[in-house]
Amino acid sequence: MAIYLVGYSVLLVIVAFIVFVELVAHKVIFKNNAKVYAIFANPLLLYSIKRILSAFISILLAISATYILIRFKVDHEGTKLCEIAISSWMKLSPENQIMRCNLLKEQLGVSGNWFVQLMNYFYKILPIPKTVCHTTLVDLADGTLRIQNDECRNFIMDLGTVYFIPMDQGKYVIDVIFKRMGYSFKITIFATVVELALGYPMGMLMAKYKDGVFDKIGKAYIISIDAIPGVAYYYIWMSLFMAIGLSTQVYMNKPETYIAPILTMGFTGMAGIALWVRRFMLDEFNSDYVKFARAKGLSENRILATHVLRNAIVPLIRSIPSAILGALLGSFFIEKIYGYDGYGFGGLLITAHSYNDFYVIQGIIVITAFISIISYLLGDIVTAIVDPRISFSND
Repeated sequence: MAIYLVGYSVLLVIVAFIVFVELVAHKVIFKNNAKVYAIFANPLLLYSIKRILSAFISILLAISATYILIRFKVDHEGTKLCEIAISSWMKLSPENQIMRCNLLKEQLGVSGNWFVQLMNYFYKILPIPKTVCHTTLVDLADGTLRIQNDECRNFIMDLGTVYFIPMDQGKYVIDVIFKRMGYSFKITIFATVVELALGYPMGMLMAKYKDGVFDKIGKAYIISIDAIPGVAYYYIWMSLFMAIGLSTQVYMNKPETYIAPILTMGFTGMAGIALWVRRFMLDEFNSDYVKFARAKGLSENRILATHVLRNAIVPLIRSIPSAILGALLGSFFIEKIYGYDGYGFGGLLITAHSYNDFYVIQGIIVITAFISIISYLLGDIVTAIVDPRISFSND
């Protein structure tokens, strides 16, 4: 009962806040109160609300497209899904095969009216408190089937149940996704720190000593990253780490085995960061205000620290939230190469597709879309905070 009270209260507060902000912004209420208008009609706040609402529509469209493709595939293949999913399929009578298949499709939400089933799934993923009961099919002695409720849980967002992936069968999709995200995050967040910590200084030094030895070496490294396919580059790093004795097999209970994949992702990802840092800094070096600072006699190091670096870093700041949140999604190739694809999030979509586990596929799309949209929104907000030149007003 508590989750319903808290959930609906929070939902009502959010809706009321959005309505209040829009009414203030359009000067329907508090017309003559400058302080209230300055706070609640802030362009960044209005922009954020619009982005969130448009993001919500984008998520619904992505889910709709995914459901239509899945439903088309199921309807086109007939009973093939049931033959794969039901282990005792060949032992069942034709009547029980039809009944068992219909029950399975009904549980998966891929039977009946397309629109109704899609609306049911939308209801499940909406952040509205709901009670979900885990159901199983029980074979009775007379050859009939009975639906049994084994467990009920309260959810804010219900992404369904895993049906076909053997190691996770019967678990809630949201539990499986968060567990796998946790495994991926342990490695990819440190890889993100490595690429940011190495990429920014590398780009700065390349720009400062343009056409020097370090710049030439850096450009050669960046070109090699672009020229060689990513998977091949991962294997090159793996071979180097094997040569120096680092473990190339990840064990989740042994943090020291994380070093090789962390460095592989970090050394590969820093090239792109260095490229953009170098490019933005060179643009700033050629600007008029830098020429004016040089004419005043300021040293190159002071110009670099006071003027160039501060302005050149601004366009790159927006990528930091997406890099951090993107660490939750992992990397399929890294997980496969270093042998932890059964634990990380990166390979979950491939696994779900292999087993035709529709709820898992849809759940991954929902979570991935949510993380991507939040990343872009946070990037815009952070950029607006660090760069006062950016304005979201129409004035």
